[in-house]
Amino acid sequence: MALGLALVLSSCGDGKSSGGAGSGAKSEVIAIAADPLDYINPLNENGSPGIQVAQAVFAPLVATDPNTGKTVNVMAESVTPDKTSQTWTIKLKSGNTFQNGQALTAKDYVDSWNLTAQGSTAWKNNGFFSKVEGYDAMNPPTPDGATPKPTSVKTLSGLKQIDDLTFSVKLKVPFSQFGLTLQYLGLAPLPEEVRKNPDAYKRKPIGNGAFKLDGAWNPGDDIKLVKWDGYKGPNAPEADAITFRFIPNADTAYNEFLAGNVDFVDVPPTKIKTFKTDAPDGWVTATSSGANYLTMPAWDPRYKNPKLRHAFSMAIDRKAFADLVGLATPSNGLVSPDMDGYRPDACKYCTFDPTAAKQLLAEAGGFSGAVNINYNTTSATGQIFAEAIGNMLRQNLGLTVKYTGKQGSEITQLADTRKLDGLRFSGWGHDYPSIEDYLTPMFKSNGDANFSGYNNPELDKVLAQGDAEPNPEKAIKLYQQAEDIALEDMPLIPLYAKQNAYLHSAKIMPRVSKYTGVQALYSTFK
Repeated sequence: MALGLALVLSSCGDGKSSGGAGSGAKSEVIAIAADPLDYINPLNENGSPGIQVAQAVFAPLVATDPNTGKTVNVMAESVTPDKTSQTWTIKLKSGNTFQNGQALTAKDYVDSWNLTAQGSTAWKNNGFFSKVEGYDAMNPPTPDGATPKPTSVKTLSGLKQIDDLTFSVKLKVPFSQFGLTLQYLGLAPLPEEVRKNPDAYKRKPIGNGAFKLDGAWNPGDDIKLVKWDGYKGPNAPEADAITFRFIPNADTAYNEFLAGNVDFVDVPPTKIKTFKTDAPDGWVTATSSGANYLTMPAWDPRYKNPKLRHAFSMAIDRKAFADLVGLATPSNGLVSPDMDGYRPDACKYCTFDPTAAKQLLAEAGGFSGAVNINYNTTSATGQIFAEAIGNMLRQNLGLTVKYTGKQGSEITQLADTRKLDGLRFSGWGHDYPSIEDYLTPMFKSNGDANFSGYNNPELDKVLAQGDAEPNPEKAIKLYQQAEDIALEDMPLIPLYAKQNAYLHSAKIMPRVSKYTGVQALYSTFK
């Protein structure tokens, strides 16, 4: 799942757990229930595990203030749109450097963004620059799932360096949300030596954030970071050292916390009913800004008819499935409930109605063959959730269902190359607080997280209208129209939103904010 990290605090324990790990008064070990990272590069990462590490090593241009919810400058001195919100001027604060001592300049942003916008680079955040003038020349039409060939054009025409600390961005059309997007770490700069040979620095990143790599790091190892004294940005974390420990099995990660070997861990779905008694004074629950879906493969003609997708959706008992997930509520739209613009009943095909589902399936001409549901074998509940959905499709639609378990990274790779057979689970959480960030990445034809391979020019057109609308309330109305189009086409079937739960050791209290959520990186030490 590609999930952002913003969360909203709901309730918490008093933080007096007997757990704890790490050496030194201000060190902490953060468990991440995922396969180990192969590299650290925020420009080529949009998954939660990599983003968590990148947040420590790299600093954004702007950020959301955890106390007020307002956008504040970090590396940026100012971010100024013109009257139309089409051309934006970004001025950097002076005196900032990378962790190798190189001064941080406007050229670093311009060159890093151009490198990412080059389609042949095949970095995951390429699509973020699709709104910038000149993007199309660097990303020629390419067969779905293929990597674009190198082009003679190597720079975005809309990206201009003005002086050492100032650059401008001209967009194809006005985009009133652009200033908010600058807090996304996919826009982080890379120093010159890394840009010249990115592969050589896959496992020895040079960032501009509050922490740097502590010694050598090889795939599979813990990622050990120490505070970097050169960081001059606001809101530096309190920790002196942080270790990210990757444990593929979420239950194992949870047990490592109970054994006192880590300081912070997500509570897996299998422990939702027991975590409060397992760590009675060291838990936090929070309503996630993530939304969770069942993803349909647009590349498979058997799933082409929207009525079939509507049938699948109405055959799912979301209340029963949310109860199985735990701390979850059924979804009736594509957007997280805590976003401005969320509508509680946006989806008219999300009501559980087996009779209507059967009728829609008949009108679609039925389904040929077996429905294959792919699940992540490293998740303790992956097969359980897949079989729950499969049983509903089998019982309520009379379909034949099979299941395929693979590692999450393999499922993603197959889907990205349009070779995945069947359905899979996916999720998303915003990278910046806007309803637009739930729509553009997943439903725009070239979106970075277009899990299903969906393409609808009409939706692209309405999104562009929303982007160009300077009035926030009017822009939300247009984005809601785009959501309606996506819900009618239903490349992703909404499933649930949930509360996330975390355990923390007695020596720390994670930062909690209704604006930026629960963050172990910004823990207070006792």
